[in-house]
Amino acid sequence: MIGKQTKGTSFDGCVRYVLKEEKSRLLEAVGVEGLPEQMAVQFGLQALLNDRVKNVVGHTSLNFSPEDSERLKSDDELMLRIAHDYMELMGIRNTQYIIARHLDREHPHCHIVFNRVDNDGRAISDKNDRYRNEKVCKMLTAKYRLHFANGKDQVKEECLRPYDRAKHEIYKALKEELPKARDWQELKDALVVRDIDMKFKVSRTTQEVQGVKFEHNGFSFSGSKISREFSYLNINKRLERNAFSPSLECPRQETGHKDDDLERSVSQFDRGVSFGLGLFSSDSSYDATVAEEAEFRRLMKKKKAKRRRGFHL
Repeated sequence: MIGKQTKGTSFDGCVRYVLKEEKSRLLEAVGVEGLPEQMAVQFGLQALLNDRVKNVVGHTSLNFSPEDSERLKSDDELMLRIAHDYMELMGIRNTQYIIARHLDREHPHCHIVFNRVDNDGRAISDKNDRYRNEKVCKMLTAKYRLHFANGKDQVKEECLRPYDRAKHEIYKALKEELPKARDWQELKDALVVRDIDMKFKVSRTTQEVQGVKFEHNGFSFSGSKISREFSYLNINKRLERNAFSPSLECPRQETGHKDDDLERSVSQFDRGVSFGLGLFSSDSSYDATVAEEAEFRRLMKKKKAKRRRGFHL
């Protein structure tokens, strides 16, 4: 089981998506009732109790492995119990929420939509929620003897949208080519054959490499967004191990220290890098239509308050 989280500022689109009649079944609603539009209004009214909470919409999809399909197929009570345990461990208490099961995918999954302003007007904390989410999912997977949801190696590519397909193709390419490369230039050359471009993010002041990004079919991703194992530091460590691995035949003679090779690689193919480029694209966190996904991403953007300096009377 894995959980995917998002936050937003408006309940309307999220509730309508989660409760689409043709593909969902409402398992439980607490603090709200009626049609999706009416529920969204009720969520919004409670959110007015605390105007300091900007992202009032809490949304999590709990995704189960296809291997658990038989067990969960006709057991809504078990899925509801797991969702309740998840909410309790994540500190989602004393608030409005709905839990709906979706029936449009091979793998079982359900959606939890909750108000981040609780019934007493207090904010439900989202501090370190991504790390807590991962820990809680592992705990519940063990408790209920579930399987972890399918990894990236088992994705059905024909079902992916262009954004997710490009990301998955980069993932597959790195999985296949990284074990065979001895330095950054060899990795870049191997990826170019697959129509994937690789660039470094370099500090404006120190000129040090801070990250790596990959571009394919018009989409750009930082290495860590593809997978944690493909962050700049993790790739560099793997290339260093490969350089001294006797199982790999070196196609050319080593001419210097590995750090020198890295610097040469940066200068050879990344002279034109755009410094300070934002590498971290937001990831799609539930299977919405393109329009819904674009709207949800817009709602998830946080506006940073300007910091005022000096003294004020």
